[in-house]
Amino acid sequence: MVKAVTKAMEAIEKPIDVKVNILPIFGSLIHEVAYEGPCRFGDKDELTKEFDTKATAIGFKAFGERLERTFGDDPDVNALEPMCIACSDEFFFDEEHFKKIDAVLGDVDVFFLYGNPMPRLVREIAGRYHKPIMILTNSGAITLSELSELKNRNYPHAYGCIDWNEVVRKARCFKTMKALHRTRVLKMVRHEGPLFLTDDFEVEADFGVQAMSINMHEMMDQLHSGDGTGNYTLPLRTVCNLTEEEEEEAGRITDELMAEAEECWMDRDKILKSVRFNVLTRKLMDHFQCNAFTAQCKECCATTRINEEQVTYCLGHSLNNECGIASACEGDMNALHAITILSCLSRKAPYQSNTTPVVLDDEGEIVSKNWFSDQPCIQKYPNQLYCTWHAVPNRYMEGYDADPAPYAIGPFAANERFGATFRYKFAEDEGKTVTLMRFNPAGTKMLVIKGEIVGGTGYDRYGCPEGIYFKVQDRDGLFHAQLEFGCHMPLVYGDYADELVELGSMMGVEVIVFD
Repeated sequence: MVKAVTKAMEAIEKPIDVKVNILPIFGSLIHEVAYEGPCRFGDKDELTKEFDTKATAIGFKAFGERLERTFGDDPDVNALEPMCIACSDEFFFDEEHFKKIDAVLGDVDVFFLYGNPMPRLVREIAGRYHKPIMILTNSGAITLSELSELKNRNYPHAYGCIDWNEVVRKARCFKTMKALHRTRVLKMVRHEGPLFLTDDFEVEADFGVQAMSINMHEMMDQLHSGDGTGNYTLPLRTVCNLTEEEEEEAGRITDELMAEAEECWMDRDKILKSVRFNVLTRKLMDHFQCNAFTAQCKECCATTRINEEQVTYCLGHSLNNECGIASACEGDMNALHAITILSCLSRKAPYQSNTTPVVLDDEGEIVSKNWFSDQPCIQKYPNQLYCTWHAVPNRYMEGYDADPAPYAIGPFAANERFGATFRYKFAEDEGKTVTLMRFNPAGTKMLVIKGEIVGGTGYDRYGCPEGIYFKVQDRDGLFHAQLEFGCHMPLVYGDYADELVELGSMMGVEVIVFD
């Protein structure tokens, strides 16, 4: 089973492929003469300059070896060539050290200080370069004094690490923030304005994300094969209509999807229409130099153009997310950020879905039966469950490098049976843990939910009602907290609550956790 890779993907910088560049610096103090006093003691041989110089060389070598073991093949972190910066007991640093830093500064995202960097070196780096700093020293006391000074001087991006495990966790958080900051979204809209989910909050101000809007009629015109000239919506321009080669590419992907599906309840020509839309989406992402995608549903659906073209975006979102391209339903920029974050922290393909409580009335009947099919878990855990549901599961929710999951292909539309979707047997994942997250519209808080799958729904249905039933300790409390955040809660398989709490702290947002 292969992922739906297209030629246009080769030029798209996927968020999961972004690496954070860390400049490791080994700090050391080399005393010029041997002496003892209120801050120095030891055997005479251990007090010499020669001893300190040798110890520095041994420590720097061990530091380099540990860096190689920790980050040598890390897909998220690029450790630059480490530097050794030593000072004498006159407590000043040669300017040549900083010239070496200046030479590579354009590549540096984060400074990582280790050993005995001395407070002045920390202050110099913080004051000169204004970039994040991680400090892991052999003495926690030194780390505490350095960090307390920086934080009290209003330097917020300095972080103390208690061990190498925390260094790795924080490095992954830095990578995630960098990926978010480099996200450029292609956003298909019917029209701009105060829309349902698209303009949820000022993402550029908060997270560095930028969006490029494209009108849905312009995009739908380009779905038709041709040389890109004479489109009704762009009559004098040469644009990105599908070429003959791209039509062949769409046909190949369609045949592979059908051949590998356990069940397929659609005709080839209607699956092909959804695949063609995804091929065009990626082509336009490449053209506009974007690396993420979202599209309005309600607003575009109301034009009836979707019905005419017999296309939905569901399959495209699934194929994008399993290839590491963040792709969100309903123009939901907020959910798109969550997808990027979850994919980077977990290296698994997220699943975005409506997340709502399952409510039984006083007679034990399910409220909103059209969305929630009656499963044994609902009666087993009455008024204790949540359901998260949308028609965009994918085959790599267990990991981008994991074996692909089995799937079926079914239609979104009930009558005309168009709009290809993956159908997934979520019920077979009973007992597994999932982690969901979403920001509030202001971008100042993050809601994190950790739940246990107790059932699934919608495998053999059409439309959106496909997803997971999961159990939380305080369903009603979660519902009232969620009112500030919204219903689209992207999820990943596994427990990533601690990672999200750490990320939230580093991003400066309040994190609320339910499990």
